[in-house]
Amino acid sequence: MVNYMKTHASDHLIDFNTSHIELSSNTTPISEESANIDNKFEDLCIEKEKLHNFYNLAKYYDLAFFRDADRDIEFFNGCFKRYCKNNVKRILEPACGPGLFLEYLPKYGYIILGYDLNPAMINFSKERLKRLNISDHNADAIIGNMMTARFDQKFDAAFICINSIGYLRKDAEIISHFENMYDSLNDGGLYIIEISFKCDNLQNEKKIDDTWYIKRDGVELEVTWAINWYDVEKRIRHVDFKMRVNDNGKIINVEESHDLRLWIYDEFKLFAKSSGFEIVGIYNQNYEEIPMLSAITGELGALFVVLKKL
Repeated sequence: MVNYMKTHASDHLIDFNTSHIELSSNTTPISEESANIDNKFEDLCIEKEKLHNFYNLAKYYDLAFFRDADRDIEFFNGCFKRYCKNNVKRILEPACGPGLFLEYLPKYGYIILGYDLNPAMINFSKERLKRLNISDHNADAIIGNMMTARFDQKFDAAFICINSIGYLRKDAEIISHFENMYDSLNDGGLYIIEISFKCDNLQNEKKIDDTWYIKRDGVELEVTWAINWYDVEKRIRHVDFKMRVNDNGKIINVEESHDLRLWIYDEFKLFAKSSGFEIVGIYNQNYEEIPMLSAITGELGALFVVLKKL
């Protein structure tokens, strides 16, 4: 088993109709086998706005945001070889979602631990690993908070995908996360962040693929993820999300709003630097390197920013 976690998780109840989230007073270790049980435990902070109905539907999330993990891992491998002096073996994935990379990375000889705030995602990930007979020595998933998760052992590299880091909206939350990741990595370790920066022109947020369609094993999805406005002063990117599911005749409709951090590159760079990281590379969605002196804006599309622990 991948044994790293030091925190505890609180039991919680989720009402799908109201998105109301309550934390019970009964707290238990994430895993009796993997958790380091301290006398003083740290509750995971779960805010209503950070858990949406969609994220409780892990099966459909997995379909909606499926990606070519092999190509991503090929890119990660290239970054490890180029920027890491040490051999990369242990990898950490914050906001691991339904566990796609937990499935794929062990095939490449890596040991990976993923964590996520949402129990539905963790349960789905664990079932995925069990179904594929992937040993929990090679891959595991646990409940964890990006600002507070602590581990007994350090990792050689980490990554976070699809701008999940954007759910850390406040400066203090971002700094806590970066400091947490700094503590989680070995010296010289990499943290690869897939992130979307502010467009100079909001109209450039309007993309032809705002809505997409998926059909697999009798399940049909129509998904819309549309950025409609910025609150620049508060650094918020407002996203309207819609999903229509036809699961072999069972119809599910989800419509909700997501407020994410409006990332400005110079601010992001300061957050990273103040936490002990250096930006060593920037790449677009085709894994092509972007010159470091370029204007880094949302017009470039989603980017992979490679941080190195100093």
